[in-house]
Amino acid sequence: KGLKMADNEFIVVPGHPGLMKKILREGSDDGTPAQGDMVSVHYSGTLTQDGSKFDSSRDRPGTFEFQVGVGQVIKGWDSGIVTMKKGELCILRCTSEYGYGDSGSPPSIPGGASLDFEVELFKWWEKLKETWEMSSEEKVIAAEKAKVDGTLHFKEGKFGDAIEKYKRGVSLVKDLAQGEEEGAIGDKESPQGAAATALCLSLTLNCAMARLKANMEYKEAIDDCKLALSLDSKNIKALFRMGQAYCKKGDYDEAKKQLDLLLEIEPGNTDAEAEKKRVDSAASKAKKNEKAMFSKMFA
Repeated sequence: KGLKMADNEFIVVPGHPGLMKKILREGSDDGTPAQGDMVSVHYSGTLTQDGSKFDSSRDRPGTFEFQVGVGQVIKGWDSGIVTMKKGELCILRCTSEYGYGDSGSPPSIPGGASLDFEVELFKWWEKLKETWEMSSEEKVIAAEKAKVDGTLHFKEGKFGDAIEKYKRGVSLVKDLAQGEEEGAIGDKESPQGAAATALCLSLTLNCAMARLKANMEYKEAIDDCKLALSLDSKNIKALFRMGQAYCKKGDYDEAKKQLDLLLEIEPGNTDAEAEKKRVDSAASKAKKNEKAMFSKMFA
């Protein structure tokens, strides 16, 4: 609806009278790229007048990737590629206004030339801002999204992917939570600062849990818990998970120390008491194994 037919099955792209499109192969129904997204394409460019080729990404290794809609490419591409679906193959026919204008791009593209681009769209993805480009509010929003994505990975058992998402979230709000960034949100006493602190704490604890579930990166899990305790010195989850991490590392004395601290804060915590028994059992087993190893060495 709203598409105007042109010659040879080309359609005029709505709102862009100097840009026409002909679909050679339909794409999937997964939507289309948004302005600002990164896209991955192959293309071949020819002069409309005589079909002579002036450029092709297929002549070089890899696909061509760029951020669409921000002026990195010609107007015809910025306006046309956002109409494409994943897997679609089409021809974008650009008047000079949507190509290289009256000056062209010598020597291969003369001034005022109309151009045809055969374009295949493979994928697109949101281009994330660098941390330094974000406002405090944008950092919090991005960290919240990282937490949601990380939790989805965690529920699917993809602990490595979950860890990466949680780490990304922590990196975005850590300075805000610790009050090390200028602005009201960096003030832990303000509502925004308190929200950033709570978010950082949650991300940090989730990251530690994912590391423990993955049976890897125990030192990093301990560091996560230490960061959590710097934000909330009596956090039960941080002490419990640090105890678990020390136990998995084989540092049973330190594991019991963290669990004892937890029980001082919350006497009768059944999870901590049960974990202490597991630590004692693991320590006893490790000691027996050590004795058996030495007895074999000196037998």
